[in-house]
Amino acid sequence: RSLLSIILLLWMSAAGESACVDDALDSVEQDTLLMDSTAVYRILDDWKAVVFWLLLSKVTICDQVGNVDDETEIYYEIRNHDQNQMVRAMRER
Repeated sequence: RSLLSIILLLWMSAAGESACVDDALDSVEQDTLLMDSTAVYRILDDWKAVVFWLLLSKVTICDQVGNVDDETEIYYEIRNHDQNQMVRAMRER
């Protein structure tokens, strides 16, 4: 019984952690980030924050759960390692 409790505790704590992937920036089109992996993200924050992000910049993309337009949604935090900046985005594809 205690073994089952430990397994459930570990499983529940792992489920609460966000999943992250590393990628590289392929291009920036105003409020849209296109990644080397072909993923496309629409920026939720001020799109001017990414104007100076350079192509091929290394980024880490982590899924998050939180408020987007007054609704609980899954969104992504995209961290640019070269610029030391982070924006929130929704995945388009």
